[in-house]
Amino acid sequence: MKDKIKLIHQTADNECFRCSKKRETLVHALKDFPNAQAILTIRGLDGRIINNDYSSCTDCREEAMRVQDKKSMTDFITILWNNWNNRNNVLFQGKEEAAWVIWERPKSLGKEFHIHNMINRPILLPHIVDKKWEKLPTDKVKINFDTAIINDKTGFGVLTLDSIGFVMGGSYGFKEDRMQAKWAKLYAFEESIKVARSLNIGKAIFEIDCGSLANKIKNQRVDNTIIGQRINNLFKSKDMINNAEFKWVNHNCNKVTNFMSYYAITNNCNLNFGLD
Repeated sequence: MKDKIKLIHQTADNECFRCSKKRETLVHALKDFPNAQAILTIRGLDGRIINNDYSSCTDCREEAMRVQDKKSMTDFITILWNNWNNRNNVLFQGKEEAAWVIWERPKSLGKEFHIHNMINRPILLPHIVDKKWEKLPTDKVKINFDTAIINDKTGFGVLTLDSIGFVMGGSYGFKEDRMQAKWAKLYAFEESIKVARSLNIGKAIFEIDCGSLANKIKNQRVDNTIIGQRINNLFKSKDMINNAEFKWVNHNCNKVTNFMSYYAITNNCNLNFGLD
């Protein structure tokens, strides 16, 4: 055991490398410990309290207080403490207890671990997030586009939707060229403009899931990079539609166009389509 204790450098910097807190806490140590998730999932619980990404590592305790009442929160801390002791046993004695053993010990003390108790209120109220479907103005069309790169081929997919979400038309295709990701996104953007022009779309909202491309489009007048000048020339040309808005969205919003991009490459096909 003395040899193992020597491995611990008392003078080492114990600042948490995850959230830069001055002192590494119990929760920090458990985030990379596989047994921690095994203990939480042994009775059907998920591991989001441990595995979620937080701006500060200790925020997971606040998250736990939002989903648990006072009694179950006490049991939760007890389980984490037993897990911490188990990790120390691994370090100093080379012996690790099974996850179910660690679970049963605090369970026998607290009788039950209730993470979803509909009778007792959580310690902290959960965050309330308003989610609703936003209907487009009747005179605007939403345009989704995405790209895919496989081997030496680059594919694109474009989809246009009206104000109530019906598909108006679109396009997908590929070319024999392996592009960098940012150039592939620009390639798909150019193809989406062609689709908008072919469908005589006057006002459009382009949904972009690439933050760098969205910023370059926004700052295209002052961007002196090669891709920035390419975008600037695109706005000056007649190919650009007159009234366009650009909106950054999550990649999940472009799942269909992403599928179209891969489909075009794997099937070596190009297609333009429109619905009357």
